[in-house]
Amino acid sequence: MSDSRTEPDSLAASAMNRVLDSERQAQVTIAECERSCSEQLERARQQRRAILERAQARIVALHTRAAQRLEQRTAEVMEESRRSAAGAGTGLEAPGRRDEALERLVSQLIGTEPPARSDGH
Repeated sequence: MSDSRTEPDSLAASAMNRVLDSERQAQVTIAECERSCSEQLERARQQRRAILERAQARIVALHTRAAQRLEQRTAEVMEESRRSAAGAGTGLEAPGRRDEALERLVSQLIGTEPPARSDGH
């Protein structure tokens, strides 16, 4: 009788061992999956940081170029404005030119000849 009982006990023990082995293998597989997921997640985070850093560098470069271009264009407009104002002026800014112009104007108004210019013009 002991032989007939030993066989079911042996079968049960063998089955339990297979279950325990399967459970250990499942735990190992789960741990490997968790490790793999953690590594992939870290790689994704690193990629995200790299993309963000590149995007920020590009934004800064674009803003810098835009600011430089704006500054350059502002200087050009101011120079054009200065030239335009200088060209629109009377041209009497040189010393003595205003006095000569006034003398010619007075002469024209009273009908006399303007005096000869001393600078050869």
